[in-house]
Amino acid sequence: MRPGPALVGLLLLVAASAPACVPATYNVRAARAFANEDARRAIIDDRTVELERAISLADEVLGSTPYSPGDAWVAALRLDEDEGERLRERFEEAPPYDGEYEVPLAKLYRVTIDEALARARGPRPAPPAFARLFDALASLAAPAAPAGGAGGAASTAGALPVAWEALAEHARALAAEERTVARLSAGRPLGAPDTPEIAAARGRAAARRRALAGAQRDIAGAAVALRAASAGQEPAATIARDALQAMSFLLRMHIEALAVAPYVVKQARRVARGEPGYAATVARAEAASRVLEEQREALSACAEALSVPARTPLEEAAGFEMQEGLLDQGRAISLDAVHLRLNSDVELLFFHQLASPNSSGGINDYRGRTRRLAYDVDPVFMVGGRALLTYDFEHVRNAARLNAGFKTDRLFSSGGDIHYDSSLGKLIGLNGFASDVFDIGADLVGISTSLKIARFTSGSVAEIAVDPASGQDAGVVASAPFQLLVRQIDVGFDVTKLFPETADDLYLEELLAGFRYMDYKLPRIFYALREQEPGTGGLYVFERQSPAQSVTSRFYQGGFSLRMGNGEWPRLAPFGDIGLYGGAGPVRYAFSDDPTAPGAAREVDEATMIALSGNLSLGLRLRLTSNLSRLRLLTELSYNLEAVGQGIVSSIHATRRGDETTYTIGRKIDIGGFDLFHGPRLLAVLVL
Repeated sequence: MRPGPALVGLLLLVAASAPACVPATYNVRAARAFANEDARRAIIDDRTVELERAISLADEVLGSTPYSPGDAWVAALRLDEDEGERLRERFEEAPPYDGEYEVPLAKLYRVTIDEALARARGPRPAPPAFARLFDALASLAAPAAPAGGAGGAASTAGALPVAWEALAEHARALAAEERTVARLSAGRPLGAPDTPEIAAARGRAAARRRALAGAQRDIAGAAVALRAASAGQEPAATIARDALQAMSFLLRMHIEALAVAPYVVKQARRVARGEPGYAATVARAEAASRVLEEQREALSACAEALSVPARTPLEEAAGFEMQEGLLDQGRAISLDAVHLRLNSDVELLFFHQLASPNSSGGINDYRGRTRRLAYDVDPVFMVGGRALLTYDFEHVRNAARLNAGFKTDRLFSSGGDIHYDSSLGKLIGLNGFASDVFDIGADLVGISTSLKIARFTSGSVAEIAVDPASGQDAGVVASAPFQLLVRQIDVGFDVTKLFPETADDLYLEELLAGFRYMDYKLPRIFYALREQEPGTGGLYVFERQSPAQSVTSRFYQGGFSLRMGNGEWPRLAPFGDIGLYGGAGPVRYAFSDDPTAPGAAREVDEATMIALSGNLSLGLRLRLTSNLSRLRLLTELSYNLEAVGQGIVSSIHATRRGDETTYTIGRKIDIGGFDLFHGPRLLAVLVL
């Protein structure tokens, strides 16, 4: 079996075999459905109401709906694929969705519960056996209580209503205190000590967290009592089955609500950037998310416990009838997380050396030199493509990227070619399956890798005579074909993973801090320069020059690169890239007494060349497919520019004035300008 398909099979098996992973893997499907939607107020408002309604429905089902064993309203809590599709059609073409936005599954479960509770409020043939489902749960656990009932299972189960109410109260209060801390801390210097007001808010938040933990412990104790309940006879058996049906349905609604909640919050924050008054909706969505998560944990514990006396596995309960069992859900979600990316790339890349009198700091006066080099290079034009099979791990999109045996870098090219790759495993010498596994691990921890190799094969380099007095060109004295191979490797950690919400507010799509390696070989002439006035560092005058020679530039640099933009969610979105890296690398070069005389004796030296590289690009991203389409087509048109400045410091000059000593570069060696790579790029990405 080939490594690529084998790994995909392994990923599917792992994701499908662990029911505990279902809430996390649902976030993958939610990301595919909601992450790239336009931020529209009507949609955000509707979904925020759905989040809050899910909370109140859980309170209503458990705490205020009369119940008798075998009640019709409990039996109505059923939702399969056919009924789910019917409900979806009811909403997807109506406002605010209008056929352009995904209808969340949580809405379908909420509607089903509302319809069931409408039945519960209708006429009954007899008075209800219990005023609420909480009372039925206490009754179910009563046979497990020891004599006298004091401290036993019945009293533990009877604590459920109080603990349940405490969950919501403390979760809402905790969300409010955390917002207070964030508001008071905004704009303060990093690491600054807390003000008394901030410290008090932090203290209140800590107290709420302790209270939440206590309420969850009480619910866990009630779950233990429910697990031990005896349901061998009626009506206990029916109560257990009914309670599991209701609990599982609420649990599924909460799982689905929590899947969409992060995107409700994110989209509300986007709207609030331009409409500060909309911040109240952000707070509502955040508070609802907090309460839903606490309730989900409690519902999960109780539903798992009830599956024992009900003699029904949780994955076969009513709440999970849609998409059948948890194992089948896992398979479906895993398959949804696997997708094929087809990348098409059209790029035009130019190379120039940009002459600059201050390319290595200060002002350089090159009068006195007799030679310079001029590059006449045809641009590289390339049309390329690549197919990748990717898998989304939980919250990490495209974490497993497999070439799967099919890739093409160049469909057509002229003037050379350009090659891109993103495998860190290959860069460090791994191959095949080992490289794929290594890359998956790197993706999961947020390490990003890119490799670009550009080869220029058409053009010429000319050696031009220069009048040493005037600095004017005097004619070409020699020329040779131009050949250039540039290799650039970037490895960085995406810092935005540490503060995703702040990054979104700052329009930061990516902020990579890391390492850059670059090497290329070119004919060069080196110029030795010295300070005209020692200690000033202002003007450097020509001292001597080297003969033309082929020199390898090799740099190891640290720095950062960032992409500013709104991400892929708007239909049309501008973006920009900025990068700055600095470092050094070894270089070997030679000077001679007469650089214009062929065969003259040369003085060979090895030194460390200092380099600064920066890149800048501006672009426009266009999404061509609708929000509802699983088929996604994006195009990016950008113009990219990268400049590399390099030079050698051959001496440092120290100047002492009183008690102060200043250091300037006394002598330096440079190449007379910047190396510049630039050109437009059109990238099209089709995701299946």
